[in-house]
Amino acid sequence: MSRYPFTDCINHYMDSLSGFNSPETEACDRRHLMNIGRIFRELKADGAVSSDNPRYITAVDIDRFVGFRKKNGVKDNTIAKDLGLLKGLLDYYDNHAVDEFKAKFKKHIPKRTYKRKPPMPGYLRRMILDNARMTSALDWKMTEAYALVSLAICTGTRPKELRMLYLDHVYLDDDGCLYVDLVHVKGEGTYGDPRTVPVHPDFIPILDHYLEARSLRLSMAGRTSEAFFPPIRGTGEFISYNMTEKLKQCVEEDVGEKFTLYACRRTYGQNAVDEGHDLVNVSRVLGHKRLSTTQMFYCDKDQRTAAQELARRWNLGASQHSDRIED
Repeated sequence: MSRYPFTDCINHYMDSLSGFNSPETEACDRRHLMNIGRIFRELKADGAVSSDNPRYITAVDIDRFVGFRKKNGVKDNTIAKDLGLLKGLLDYYDNHAVDEFKAKFKKHIPKRTYKRKPPMPGYLRRMILDNARMTSALDWKMTEAYALVSLAICTGTRPKELRMLYLDHVYLDDDGCLYVDLVHVKGEGTYGDPRTVPVHPDFIPILDHYLEARSLRLSMAGRTSEAFFPPIRGTGEFISYNMTEKLKQCVEEDVGEKFTLYACRRTYGQNAVDEGHDLVNVSRVLGHKRLSTTQMFYCDKDQRTAAQELARRWNLGASQHSDRIED
């Protein structure tokens, strides 16, 4: 038997899933499972669990794992995600310990709660877009970094969709409206569908500035590329996921604040709703199959705004009814 059975099992399990999930999802799940394996090794060494082999882990071992995570201040949502990943791994080896744990220790099951994270503050959105317009065309690194984050703010696109965007899929229509056609989307080839996203007009001057800098940089490098964010070094068609993170970090350092690209996505959605756009349209543009996903995780109409709109409509209706009676 291997010294690290949990790691060996992860490798075989992840190989069986290869091609069914995006590389980013596979890498993320592998990291989480490796961390779970490390915890089980530590618990096994301390005698807290009977095994650190996914084939032989028991429901009691799962309960000890959950208790250890809670004792160390890990949030229920994170533990619930751990159990989901662990169940997939153990089920692969015909070990249903996670289901047995849930049946035997119902009161110990972590309660998963959902609370929508806030969008980017308005002042930060304005600062980033203003800075994006003022970068020097000769400073390629900062121009590219600000263009990437600004496009995320103005389209709500996911990291994969940003980095795998084609230049000729960004265009103005006859009415002067800017769009991006997304071909490489989350869930590509399975549940994800290509979609067209309207770009907020705030990005139009940034686009002109970025395209000038992009043309200059490619000319200096003696390269051509069909990607909107071209890889200057290497042989790949697009920049890597790590590069998108590095570019985002450049903007973070410049503005002095931390944020995520998913905060940019929430900002696009909430900004569109606040501007009065229909929530169903916003949900479709974000690429969601269900409106509940949009409302739970990304954006929704402000409660006070909804109340005021209802009141105004009622008042208008009452006024019109009164006028008809008087007539």
